[in-house]
Amino acid sequence: MLGHAVWSGPKGTKETCLVYWRKPDVWANMIHQWATDRGFCNTVLTLYELANGDDTVGQEFYNLDPATLRRSLEVLQSQGRAQLFVGSSDDDTGVKIFP
Repeated sequence: MLGHAVWSGPKGTKETCLVYWRKPDVWANMIHQWATDRGFCNTVLTLYELANGDDTVGQEFYNLDPATLRRSLEVLQSQGRAQLFVGSSDDDTGVKIFP
């Protein structure tokens, strides 16, 4: 990833570009801090709950687009701070965030 944009089209093509307002690692840190502060560590949450749930209203990542949310959670997973549980859609994909 260069700067705040990544190519998001089919592999090997450069047809679509996703421009980030904040990098996924910044979103990842915000989500991890929220989960730690609110006692949601070691609890499985759906991506829908993270982006649209009552517990996240007022958070900067509330209504975060699914692609950016997923990439941010992949960052946490790569750091060993979360585990993704893939479902058939983002609504039933879960994540467990570790302290």
